[in-house]
Amino acid sequence: MCDLTVLIPTWNDAEALSVTLAAFASLPTELKDRLDVVVSDGASSDHTLDVLSAHVDLLRHVSSRPDRGVYDAMNLGMACASGSHVWVVGAGDIPDAEGLAHAMDVLTADPSPKAHAWPVAPLPPVEAGVPARFEPDWGEALTWRNTMHHQGLVAPKVWLERHPFDTSLNILGDYAQMLEWRNKGHLVTCHSERTLCHVAPAGLSRKFNAVLYQEEWRMKKARLRGPRRWAQPLWLVAKWAFKQVSTVARI
Repeated sequence: MCDLTVLIPTWNDAEALSVTLAAFASLPTELKDRLDVVVSDGASSDHTLDVLSAHVDLLRHVSSRPDRGVYDAMNLGMACASGSHVWVVGAGDIPDAEGLAHAMDVLTADPSPKAHAWPVAPLPPVEAGVPARFEPDWGEALTWRNTMHHQGLVAPKVWLERHPFDTSLNILGDYAQMLEWRNKGHLVTCHSERTLCHVAPAGLSRKFNAVLYQEEWRMKKARLRGPRRWAQPLWLVAKWAFKQVSTVARI
């Protein structure tokens, strides 16, 4: 049995998927052999299937079927995961070989049912207001901003089975899941020694428009309580304004 399932949801993004699979294929053999690489494709109509065929030796399981979006694809892919822990990356994301080796050592040394998180670094072009590295934080900061990116998180498979991604969300299903896990009292150990993944710039959560913040409010209304909940509208307006000012200043 492999130690870690790498789950890659994709749809009509063959070029980016090729970059990600080539990066995993270039990892040292002793590291690749401990990975269970699963691709959950939403019945792509481009040349995604050709890309998958080119990496048949790397992939443990591939499915290509219609789905209801990226979070539905993640949930469907979970049915094929054989690792005790799951790491969700996107098409275009690139694993950091040293960071992944460190993560595997941590999983070997700590078999307890808890999650571990590492920093992720955005690939260029980097949008205005985006830091050079996202540090994981499982504390109160998570209430106000997404400090736990799924590309930096290795979580027990059982967590994802008990609390699947919310398919009513289009952009922030992973953030919603983090808040739900925290509400349940789940523990995440945050590490700062290594970067685990270099993240593609095309992610929906990196498009800082009104749709993003409207979904964040809808998501948080259902998962936060008390003053933290009702402070969110003002906070989200302030976040949106900061991103707009940062963009104009950069231009």
